[in-house]
Amino acid sequence: MRSLPLAISLATLLLGACSTQVQQPPAQDSVTLIEPTPTPAEPATEEIPARPFPADTLYSLIAAELAGSRERYDIALSNYLQQAYKTRDAGVAARATHIARYLNAKPAILNAATLWAELAPNDLEARFTAGNALAQDGRLLEAVEHAIYLQQQKGTSIFQSIAALAAESTDTQREQLQEKYRQLLQTYPDNTELLVGLGLLHQQQGETEEALEYAQQALKIEPKLIPAATLEARLLLTLGQTDKAMIRLEQMLEDHPRDQRLRLQYARLLAGIDLEGARKQFEIMLQQTPQDSELRYSLALIARELGDTEGARQHFTDLLQFPQRRSSAHYYLGRIAEDNQQWEEALEHYLLVEPGPDFVAALLHTTDILVKANEEAKAHLRLNAVRAKFPDQAERLFLLEAEVLTNHQRLQAAEIVLNQAIELFPTSTKLLYSRAMLHEQRGSLEGLEKDLRTVLKYDPNNATALNALGYTLVDRTDRIEEAEILITKAIQIRPDDAAIIDSMGWLHFKQGNLEQALVRLRQAMNLMPDHEIAAHLGEVLWLMGDKDQAESIWQRGLKLTPDSSIITETMDRLKAQ
Repeated sequence: MRSLPLAISLATLLLGACSTQVQQPPAQDSVTLIEPTPTPAEPATEEIPARPFPADTLYSLIAAELAGSRERYDIALSNYLQQAYKTRDAGVAARATHIARYLNAKPAILNAATLWAELAPNDLEARFTAGNALAQDGRLLEAVEHAIYLQQQKGTSIFQSIAALAAESTDTQREQLQEKYRQLLQTYPDNTELLVGLGLLHQQQGETEEALEYAQQALKIEPKLIPAATLEARLLLTLGQTDKAMIRLEQMLEDHPRDQRLRLQYARLLAGIDLEGARKQFEIMLQQTPQDSELRYSLALIARELGDTEGARQHFTDLLQFPQRRSSAHYYLGRIAEDNQQWEEALEHYLLVEPGPDFVAALLHTTDILVKANEEAKAHLRLNAVRAKFPDQAERLFLLEAEVLTNHQRLQAAEIVLNQAIELFPTSTKLLYSRAMLHEQRGSLEGLEKDLRTVLKYDPNNATALNALGYTLVDRTDRIEEAEILITKAIQIRPDDAAIIDSMGWLHFKQGNLEQALVRLRQAMNLMPDHEIAAHLGEVLWLMGDKDQAESIWQRGLKLTPDSSIITETMDRLKAQ
């Protein structure tokens, strides 16, 4: 929002209502102002006659302008939106829309823009803004009505953007929009926005061939149309026609070598098949826009993926000057230092990672380094400080600390941490389950069963706990009937869970039903190849006389987990027998 200079504001408001053309201050004015969001090039086409405001409205609008000059844009927006509805003045509604767009306040944008379009139906900017806001709100068919008016008046087309936003809608909504677009295509057969829009809608529905047909129709009309070409390339890639997709994008890049969006699309496609080629494309883009932190971040990640440690380190170091990527840069510089066993340097970087997407991962690595160095007390103090600062993350951070301690075989320390956590969160099924698994590692079946029973007390349909308790009873006790009840309930809740299917197979084995056990264990192995499932399946095959197949399954399991003790113990036991 660009606040009117106070003197101009007062004069304008005293003389009459706001018009649809929001007044701009002189360039030399020094008051801190809100810039309006850029609008379509077309001028507004409808002027609203001025009329005087009531005193309370005048006061509210003056207060809004003063609030804007003091950067209290929330107050400015609230006042303008309230008065837009009260006065039904198109100029006030336009002003409210501009402020809302500046603040990216989506509900307010929707309310203000739709009111503005209602009050000034011939205003192209109002129609454009209302159409986009409605589409973002999922009201696709209402948005299309504004798009049709823009098309009739040769304004900025929004058919394609509406279709793109339909990705968040239901299948039914997309089908309705498809039908509307097909009808419009009869009136505007050469409208490439409609054709690309239909292509996007079919792509969202998983109808790749139909989507490709519309994209190629648009390219016949306008061969160098970038949205159609990028859509075609994505669709060709989906169909496995990678070479054709690349050729199309390369052709477009020859015609538009400085188009960043096109080159970015090409680079992203390359990243899936040719990382070195993708790196070259990102380097070209970074040369064109050297201050683009996202491009540099992508280059840094690619360099790391390619094993170019020095290249990655340089890019991440350069990113430290960009606030929006500084924490990520510290995180990855920490990872690079840790990979090189430079523990102190790694810790320095991890401790500079601020709350955000890399924060918990940095904490995990910090804790791991400290525990590895026998400094778990220091790690505990650090995590306690973070838990105090972010209490809503405390449970998660207790689990993280216990996991790291367990991984380093600090089982007693892990139990102390979990005991402390459960005192604070006595009904946390995640903490209780974690302690139950720790009891299993420490050989306390009594502790395991107690915690799992408590989990089931709070969450009777917790399939993971049902399965864990049922499998333990099958594998470690003779309480087979009780185990069968638990595993049967678990598999009813999650019938496609490989771990539960494995438990059911092992239950059949313990009951002497080898054929049924074989069916279940093969099903589990197909769903999730795993060394423990391989141990069970191999044992059943061995006892059924198919020793060659048993050996093959065990070897497959050892490839998955070379140090699998359960497979080696099973093989030694059976061969000894």
